[in-house]
Amino acid sequence: MFLWICQTVYYDRFVHYRGKDHLQEFFVYALVILAVITVAWRILRRRQIPVWMLVMVQVGIVMHFAGGLAVWHESRLYDKVILNIRYDKYVHFVNSFICGCFLYIFYFKSLSLARWIVELQQIIGVLGLGTVVEIIEYLVTLTVVHNGVGGYDNNMQDIIANLSGSVFCVLVIRLRDRIAVKHPLTNVRAMERGG
Repeated sequence: MFLWICQTVYYDRFVHYRGKDHLQEFFVYALVILAVITVAWRILRRRQIPVWMLVMVQVGIVMHFAGGLAVWHESRLYDKVILNIRYDKYVHFVNSFICGCFLYIFYFKSLSLARWIVELQQIIGVLGLGTVVEIIEYLVTLTVVHNGVGGYDNNMQDIIANLSGSVFCVLVIRLRDRIAVKHPLTNVRAMERGG
């Protein structure tokens, strides 16, 4: 699906809004995303993933593609500022939240450690993965002459958005667990659904 979108829509829109000088940037991001999809598929293909998690992943993907494809007042959504926050930061926040959920369900949930240690590791794990994305963006700024990454401020704002999304994830999981303790039947139903 990703390759089809790149070929039929994303490439033309990218050239239209960013110009042909930015094609190297497009190919770098496309290759990185394809590599991530391939690795994730290899790791997760035999795992039982809850439906709500798959829906969240799709929301994150749609938000990302909407940023580059959706046009609002004659410019890309990624170029818009909504409530004094650039759209890109919302994408970072949501995807960090989703990443935090994934890390919790497939790794941290099974650890026998104090809750605060698990939560701290979960936040640090999300920040570490987000930092890999920022390193890729930094490499783009070094190697692609006409890039649209932004500067140091952009990187720091992305990391702050990642931190906010991961902390929000920890708070939501904590709230969910408190509700499950008060209403055990809800917890049983969630376990039956794979959550």
